[in-house]
Amino acid sequence: MKRIAILLLLCVLLVSCSTTDYQGKTTNVLPFDISREDFEIIPEDDYYDQMKYMVEPCLDSIKSAGTLSALRDGHRIYYEYFDVPEEKGSVVILHGFTEFIRKYSEIIYYFTRAGYDVYMIEHYGHGYSERSESVDGNLSKVAVDDFEVYTNDVKQFVDEVVLPLSGDNPLVLFGHSMGGGIATRFLEIYPDVFDYAILSSPMIGINLGAVPEWAAKFLSGSANVLGQGAGYVFGHYDWDAIEAFSDPGCPATSYPRYYYFFEMRTENEYHQTYGATWSWLNSALKATEKMVRKEEAEKVTIPVLLFQAETDSLVRNDRQNEFASKAANVHVVKCPDSHHEIFNSPDAVANAYWVTVFDFLDGLI
Repeated sequence: MKRIAILLLLCVLLVSCSTTDYQGKTTNVLPFDISREDFEIIPEDDYYDQMKYMVEPCLDSIKSAGTLSALRDGHRIYYEYFDVPEEKGSVVILHGFTEFIRKYSEIIYYFTRAGYDVYMIEHYGHGYSERSESVDGNLSKVAVDDFEVYTNDVKQFVDEVVLPLSGDNPLVLFGHSMGGGIATRFLEIYPDVFDYAILSSPMIGINLGAVPEWAAKFLSGSANVLGQGAGYVFGHYDWDAIEAFSDPGCPATSYPRYYYFFEMRTENEYHQTYGATWSWLNSALKATEKMVRKEEAEKVTIPVLLFQAETDSLVRNDRQNEFASKAANVHVVKCPDSHHEIFNSPDAVANAYWVTVFDFLDGLI
């Protein structure tokens, strides 16, 4: 499995009791015994039917879709938004590496049910958005020459679609994994756009296993110089349609949640984006290095809720802590018994996760 290759580069790339300190700030542990009267998790024992026959039809009834032509080079970016009546705010969701909008159906449903409009793009090289010419039509490969392509696309999407529709309502940025890294860079470059941010297992640092970061930089940089930037990094390959839930590096720990979206991916070739190229890795390593620079992190002053998976094998928790120690208002929540996709955990963890999210947005944290 690619997650245990020599270069582990699948970088998909509240709180009550205090634990360890990091440079004067405190990490908190997600308690599993919290609840809200206005929130109920979609249970694992009825997950498929509720998603298929309640959630998906509900979202389809409030969904609109469109495309943008990127200002930088004209590449096509696909987006969707979900409009609820009398919304109390707007949430922009940035998905992770090799993901797509439909994988976030459960998440979108919770936000819309709580009264938020939701806006999403499929990042360059993902889903229905345009791919780099360098991959020659291979829908499995993710290639990008500069990580700022992602932040530029988000800025254009916010300016041209989100802001005209959201009015003066609060804006929330939600980013998972690579989307959390994109969100982090966005907040550093454009610190005055959003009012709140939620970073879920953000890719502020890439877990390279035993490979030193300098070696990964050398390999990815050399591949680009030698014209091999569109090649797969070691251990990555085309979509193989093989379930990976039993793999130790699987980001999800709830099988019903994992399988629902695995089935989605199997049925749609545009959802089968699967592996990192050297160009993607090179740009991602450069970007994550910027994210933790003091002069960059200090620009982030809005309230940020950062969820950290205790056993994350894809991103670096120490880099998340480093960013949090330099930004002004970051609340770190460690989530026990969880892998990279904390929201795709069993019900007890997933419920506590979402109760914490909505407590944060309601100003209770």
